[in-house]
Amino acid sequence: MRRTRLLALSSLAMLVVAAGCGGGSSSSSSSGGPATTLDKTPVTITMWDLWSGEEGKPFNDNLKGFTKKYPWITVKQIVQPNTPNDTFDPNLVNAINGGNAPDVAMPFGPDYIGQYCSSGLWQDLTPYMQADHLSIDDFAPGAITYTNSGGKQCALPSLTDAYGLYYNTKMLQQAGIAGPPKTMDELMADAKKLTVRNPDGSIKVAGFVPLNQWEELGPGDLSNAWGAKWFDSSNKAVLGTDPGWAAALRWQKELIDWYGYDNITKFFAANTNNEFNTSNAFQKGKVAMTFDGEWRTAFIKRGAPNLQYGTAPFPADAAHPEQYGSSRVGGTIVGIPKGAKHPEQAWLLVKYLASDTNYLVNMANQVGNVPTTKAAIASPDLTLPPQFKVFLQAWVNPKSAFAPPLQPAGGGYADLLDSFEDKWQAGKIPDSQLESQLNTLDQNIDNQLTQGTAP
Repeated sequence: MRRTRLLALSSLAMLVVAAGCGGGSSSSSSSGGPATTLDKTPVTITMWDLWSGEEGKPFNDNLKGFTKKYPWITVKQIVQPNTPNDTFDPNLVNAINGGNAPDVAMPFGPDYIGQYCSSGLWQDLTPYMQADHLSIDDFAPGAITYTNSGGKQCALPSLTDAYGLYYNTKMLQQAGIAGPPKTMDELMADAKKLTVRNPDGSIKVAGFVPLNQWEELGPGDLSNAWGAKWFDSSNKAVLGTDPGWAAALRWQKELIDWYGYDNITKFFAANTNNEFNTSNAFQKGKVAMTFDGEWRTAFIKRGAPNLQYGTAPFPADAAHPEQYGSSRVGGTIVGIPKGAKHPEQAWLLVKYLASDTNYLVNMANQVGNVPTTKAAIASPDLTLPPQFKVFLQAWVNPKSAFAPPLQPAGGGYADLLDSFEDKWQAGKIPDSQLESQLNTLDQNIDNQLTQGTAP
């Protein structure tokens, strides 16, 4: 899923730039800032979101709390197609550019916030937050890494994703492994010990699949174990000069070579399309350990209720124990597009979806996502399974952050890293050339970001 999203980012960047330069009408009310008094004139506001299917009903039920609190505001909910090609944001840009922006937008991911903030396509929420004494500090530190770009607070989080290690407790016990690995060396050793091969040498059960884009695993998730940075203080890519990247890639390649590239890619091809259905490889016992998000707990409850499993922070390099417990974070965001016809009322909905404790707790309990405010996380009304604790802790870990980092030109630069890693894991980049090739990758990333932000 992440790959299809990233492939759309480069083309969207041009669309965003065009939209920010011209089209799109903005009502006079949208530029006046928050009102000093609460206008209770009956009004209908529109909201674009993606809540559908099994998650649609709990969202609609919990949205009733807003209309109860603000009975003069009617919310016209327009559910957008939830497609693999991620049409939500391109369609939203076109709507803004055409003067038909919704009052509130609620995409499931923050991939485009860098562009929205830099182009002014989403309004800066700071004046509203200040007027209502809502602070970004009411959320975990990681929240600002995917809602604020260029100093503009263009969005707020409304539930989020955090990631960690899922492990099959029965398999670990049978292999004589006392508990989940805490270091990357332990993860390597345990993955080998837990792997079961067929008589022909093919993989029957994989201890851990290290391939790029195996379900939720990306290069940044591995490099985080070494505390690797993406950019320096001048916003220049440092994948070639930060040793964490080369260390992470070499760790990955060692495990791939142990499996055999052909073996592990065949296993990948046979199981990778099952991430979001009941044939998921971990749920079916085809993988002993996997990197995944908090929502998997809800999927397991529905699709594999008898699975014996545990969760733990993703391991860290032994030389970087400070990274243990941190993870990539980021999920649903909510904001007010440029041209919103009722921005004052839109802000009330944004504030509700981002900060109302009852809403966040109820949604977390029902859809299995991480509640985003400190108050919601501390609520005694949370009824999440014990395996969920790891993800709550990851969300509030000060080292957790969204990746790839937001850029005004968008996240399309991550496609370059994906392509690089695909070549690396296939053995098309010699080990002796890894650092030099990473330096070249840095140059390509810098060039793309420079071209993407040019007027």
